[in-house]
Formats: sequence, structure tokens, C-alpha cells
Amino acid sequence: MKKGTMERKGRASSTSRIQPFCLSLIIPKILLLWLLCFRQVHSKSKAFTVVAFSMDKRIILRKKYYGSVGVGGRRLINPLPFIGVSYTYSGGCNNSGRRNMSIRNYGIVGGGLAGLSTAYHLLEKSPSANITIFDNGNGGASLVAGGLLHPLSPKGKLAYKGFEGLASANKLIQAASQFENNVVLRKKIYRIAMTEANVVQYQKTADELPELATWIEPGSTANSTGNDDDKEDWEENYFRSEKNVLGALRLSGSCKVLHMESYLKGLWSYCQSIGTGSKKWIIHDDDDDDDDATSIDSSIWKERLADFDCVIWCCGSALFHSSFMDQDDFPIQLVRGQSIEMTMNDDAVRNAVLCGKYVSPMLGNDRVLIGATHEYKEEPLKPSEVEAELKERSYDFTSEIWDNGTIEKVTTGYRVQSNRGPYGRLPIVGKLNNYYHHHNSWIFTGLSGRGILYHGIYGDLLSDLILGKTNEDSDHLKNMDWWRK
Repeated sequence: MKKGTMERKGRASSTSRIQPFCLSLIIPKILLLWLLCFRQVHSKSKAFTVVAFSMDKRIILRKKYYGSVGVGGRRLINPLPFIGVSYTYSGGCNNSGRRNMSIRNYGIVGGGLAGLSTAYHLLEKSPSANITIFDNGNGGASLVAGGLLHPLSPKGKLAYKGFEGLASANKLIQAASQFENNVVLRKKIYRIAMTEANVVQYQKTADELPELATWIEPGSTANSTGNDDDKEDWEENYFRSEKNVLGALRLSGSCKVLHMESYLKGLWSYCQSIGTGSKKWIIHDDDDDDDDATSIDSSIWKERLADFDCVIWCCGSALFHSSFMDQDDFPIQLVRGQSIEMTMNDDAVRNAVLCGKYVSPMLGNDRVLIGATHEYKEEPLKPSEVEAELKERSYDFTSEIWDNGTIEKVTTGYRVQSNRGPYGRLPIVGKLNNYYHHHNSWIFTGLSGRGILYHGIYGDLLSDLILGKTNEDSDHLKNMDWWRK
């Protein structure tokens, strides 16, 4: 990022007259500012630009540090609180001091969770933005996801930025629900305890997060929640049919089960309803293009993206399957996930249960989704192998489903799974050092199994980065560059 450029503000002071009795107050301030400027300008270890001057009885100090892309600048420092502060910088503002008004046309490649969250937040913060989404039309992993929104890690502990992610996701869900009726299918999720270790951890989680989690066990008289989306006796019937289950952690509050197709459709409808700029959705199909249409040096994609001020790559595994980008440049693995859609023999209300694998209700009480496999090999599992694996891994806590349902079809999606770090698996977000078809390219991928939890908060962060509105002291921002090699 280039150093910020400072522009002089204020009118000439030739007509200003300083009263004699004020000189004793103003001169020390000017001398102090001069010393600060002299000290900072000669500090070559930091890329500071400092301007201090007196005009119209005002003293203005400008001081700004410009770090590397994706990290942002340091906090604006004003050592003299009684002095006004003003600053601009070329990386995120134009000459009028308004942030990134020169960037109006955004191209977003990928219309799943990452792409729509990015579009939403850009439009909320820059209403005049023109948004164009390129998508291949198949929905990707976002469309076939289980739709489980909760903030816990696989071990039942609170995930990194779990509550923040939950709040951000619910804001988007509320927006999408204005246009689609079936966005939220259930308002609770059950995390099943199958071992004594599960029991200990889930009871601890319930004690630490009472606003979110409630521990329930077989035979409890306080199991029923009585909510409209749940039969009063569902928990009692579940424990009666699943004899191997030791208990469950009921996740409610802001936790939800989403119908992904309705959610994605509703979120795009909301994006279309706000702002003054244009919004376009372009379905691209490179099968009819030349053989090199999806290669890194593709002239076709360069031409498609040439008119945009900024391009954000949000299309998940398609980035690497189509050779848009080199997988070896990122700390990721591509994981195939296959799930089973099953039709039940009755229309009884069923809730989402989770224990490694999951069973999630679909639209209509007589359908459920069981998922998902984690396949790293190039050759996919056959449908019979998918059934065998999922049944083996989930039957002990979902026997009633398997015994009373009929398999309708197997769905497949690929996820970009980031490598595990100190905070678990975090998405890859930031500005790309390599251009990849455009000189101002950003990336948002690697949501992995926490796509619904993280798509809102990281779309929010990415839009701030693009618009130059970041909080440099945010620990969230400091941990964002983990993926850079």
C-alpha cells in the first residue's frame, strides 16, 4: 500500500489576528508540535508523515502509519487532546477525504455464503456501490450445507469469535427473512452426548453459557421447551427411542437451522433492495469457451473483470478446481462432502441432532438431511459407500431416522478446509499479492464447516478492509493474516 498523502485543510491565515494575550498559550503549542514533527520525520524506522500548522486560530496535527495490506494502519495518535486532528490517505480515500469513493464497481466471483455476505456489507456501508456477482449456477457447498448455525467447536467448546459470528449471522438472516418465508426451519439444535467425556464437557458448556446451552438428560421432567417449532414431547420421545444416548446439549437462543436455498435467495433479494447502485447476477458457463478459459492466465476472465474497480474471489473450491488459483499457495485442503436426503414415513416434527455427523430437518416435516462424509481422495465414494459410512457413524443416535426413512438421493459439495491454527480453522480473507486476473483482487474462502457461523463476521471485516474502515486494534484483524506464507 502506498504511503498516505496528506492534503492541507483550512484557509490562509493572513487575515487572522492573534490577540497578544493568546501568544503565551499558542507559541508553546507550536514549538511542541515542531519538536514532534522533527522527531518523527527523522525516524526512518516508521513510515510516518506528520504535518503541523496553525491557521485560523487552529492547530492541526496529522499523523498516520501505513502498514502492509491486510493489516491496516496503526491507531491515529493525538498526543495533545486539545488539538484537532484531521487526516486523509490515498489508499482508502480520495482527495476530498471521503473513504474509497473512487471504488464504485465491485465484481464478486461466487454467489454462496461468502459472496453474498460480502455484497451485503459493501452495500450497507457504500450504498452507491455497483455489485456484479458471477456464479456458475450450481450453488456450491453453500447450497447443500446442513444449515446448522451455532457457535460451538466440534468438542463442544465456544469457538473463536463464536458469539460475534452468531450475532452477525443472525443480522443477515433477519434481512433475508424479509423476502423469504422459509429461511429458519428450527430454533434449536441438539448436540448429543454418546460418551462420559461428552457428558462432562457438555455440562460444563451449559454452566458457562446458560443463555445459549441447556443440559438435558434422559428422564428429566424439564426437557420440553414448548416452542412452536417443536412438539412438547419430542425430547422425551427421542430419549425413549435412542437408548445409547447419555444426554444432550440443547442449543437455543440465537442458534438456528436454516433452509439454505431460501436463505441465499432471500439475502440476494435484500441486497437488490438497498442502495442506489446497480446489482447484477451473471451465470457463467465456461464449458462453451476455449480450453484455457478457466486457467490462471485466461484472457476471457481478464476481459470479464477489466471494468471493475475491485474484484473479490469468493467461489470456494471452484477457485482451485478450475485453476483460477494454485492450491499450493494457500494452507488449505479440498474436501468432498456427500450427504443423504431421506424421506420419512410420517410427518412427525424432527429436530436437528449433531454428534460428529448430523441429521438436519429440511423443508417439510417428512424430509431430513444426513451428512456428511469427509473425502480427501480424488475418487469419490459410491452411493452405497456413502450410505454405509453415514449409517455407521450416526445410527447410534439416529436409529429412528434410519429405520423409518427412505433414501431419495445423495448430494455432493466441495469445501475449502483451512489448516488448523491456534484458533481452529479460520477462513482466508484479505488482499491478494498476486493479481489473479485483476490488479485489485481480494479473497474470501476457506469457510469450511463453519461457513454459516463465520460468513457474516468475515464479510463484515472484508468490506471494512476494502473500504479502508478497519479498527487497527482489533484482535480479529490482527489474526486475519494467519494464512499468508
